[in-house]
Amino acid sequence: MGGFFVLSIALTLLPAAGVETAPPAESPLPANLPRGWYARIETSAGTIVARLLPEQAPQAVAHFAAFAEGRLDWVDPLTGVTKKENYYDGMKIHKVVAGQRFEAGDPTETGRGAPPIWVPLEARGPVKFDGPFRLGMTRAPLGRISGMLFFVTAAGVSFLNRDHPCFGEVVLGRDVVSLICGVKTGPTGKPLDPVTIERIRIHGVGDPTPLPEPVRYTPKRHTFGLRETPATP
Repeated sequence: MGGFFVLSIALTLLPAAGVETAPPAESPLPANLPRGWYARIETSAGTIVARLLPEQAPQAVAHFAAFAEGRLDWVDPLTGVTKKENYYDGMKIHKVVAGQRFEAGDPTETGRGAPPIWVPLEARGPVKFDGPFRLGMTRAPLGRISGMLFFVTAAGVSFLNRDHPCFGEVVLGRDVVSLICGVKTGPTGKPLDPVTIERIRIHGVGDPTPLPEPVRYTPKRHTFGLRETPATP
């Protein structure tokens, strides 16, 4: 009697015939990536994975990661409401320069309406815009570098080295970058068929050094025609 009872319990713990158990959750990144921090950028055109470069652009990376993860407040320029949520999720790519780059990070989809949050011009480091598939922060008039608007390049654009921090390089999904940079656009560069940033998530590989914390930055006062000078990490 006792043996039959134990056997009955054991059988109830086994999956029923023909019923598949759920497979283990897949890692969001390939296991063979080098140690470091990565941004997984999921778009309606496919997924892009970029290695972040906190060693050469610490505040650009810190702000990008914090806004992607919903760790910083921001004021929605469309409603005036203060939010603290994943900033980039569901945002449309607002500008494509054919064969060269795409830009995202503005809720107004104009490239001029993102919240006024700035980072220093951290433009010194070995990874530059001389090669393709780089991440950079956009620049507003008078040299102010956005802490939220970013671009991804599909070609070498060395003329951006002086005025924009390079804070990442694409390691997977380069075909997706090229695809987005080849879509048809209207007069302002906005894609005729919307391309959406579905979500951006930040992942560490190999227990990397913690990312720097974002620091509030106020650009220096400018004289007409002058720009910020690059900051040294």
